[in-house]
Amino acid sequence: MNSYDRVMAALKGNTDELDYIPCVNSASSCTMDLMKRVDAWWPEVHRNAEKMARVGSAAHKVCGLDMITIPFDMVVEAEVFGVSIDYHENDAHSRYCFWPSRKKPLSNLIVPLIVPENIPEQGRVQVIVKAIKLLKEEFGGQVPVNVQIIPPFTSISYYILDTVKFFVSIARGPEQVKAVIDEATPAYIELAKIYSEAGADIITLHDMGAHAKAMNEIQFRDLVKPYLKLMSQSVETSILNICGLTTPILKDMVECGATAIALDEKNSIKDARSIVDKVKPGYPIIGNLSPKDLIAEGTPEQISESVKTVIQEGVSLVAPGCDLVLETPTKNLCTMVESTRKYGEIKR
Repeated sequence: MNSYDRVMAALKGNTDELDYIPCVNSASSCTMDLMKRVDAWWPEVHRNAEKMARVGSAAHKVCGLDMITIPFDMVVEAEVFGVSIDYHENDAHSRYCFWPSRKKPLSNLIVPLIVPENIPEQGRVQVIVKAIKLLKEEFGGQVPVNVQIIPPFTSISYYILDTVKFFVSIARGPEQVKAVIDEATPAYIELAKIYSEAGADIITLHDMGAHAKAMNEIQFRDLVKPYLKLMSQSVETSILNICGLTTPILKDMVECGATAIALDEKNSIKDARSIVDKVKPGYPIIGNLSPKDLIAEGTPEQISESVKTVIQEGVSLVAPGCDLVLETPTKNLCTMVESTRKYGEIKR
């Protein structure tokens, strides 16, 4: 059974077809060591399709990860809307890598965004489309190609408009914020469709700013859930990935309609499995190994034991809880994959 068949069967809940539980990451699997191994570096990997594809597939080629994920940063959508991005070219030869970031908010006011015309030609959309096609040529039907999108709430609040004023506006009353999200959402749906039409097998909705520490359940249902539903409905296979505490909103996450949900280490898989099964029995849960404390800094024994635990507690696919730490040792990624195959074997 190859990685594509394994992941798609797990996402569809067809556990009777599996040889073992897949090991994936629906967020970035880019690390400094993997970039070194394939000779492609930041910031070029963000803007060069060939290098993006090379780095995106590295964790699969080197470690056996069952998924390829691109792109690697959180500001693609902001750039589409006209936000100026700092790629930190001056730090390109530093011993450290710096994530692309916005230079300044598009506006300090909470006002409806102007949806750009001809979205396929904006920002780095064509780079990602080309990278998808390159990956599909090499891995089509063998390894699933996953494209992560930052949905409207997180994208607008953290990367497009002034973050503090955005959350102040929520506290004063959500109407103004809701109007902004209403206006912008069609652009995010179009992006999801563009990537799917280019060949992406999975779209991950990486709404990491919408966790339960940032908002209450009512705010989630008003400002996040309706738009995630629309995005999930626009593609065939999707993953909803919200980093941070999500236990209070698990029922709503399932009801957003994605094919699966991904959780991080702040949530108990055992508790999540219990909650989710009451809403939709057997619904796929992905997670939830700590990218920093475990995958980047843990011992092989700790990684192996944690993989065993999350499998026993009910994950459908083993994964880090969010983006990999750039300094993650490759040997630790290999241990995660090897441990998943050891403890996740489906015995009949």
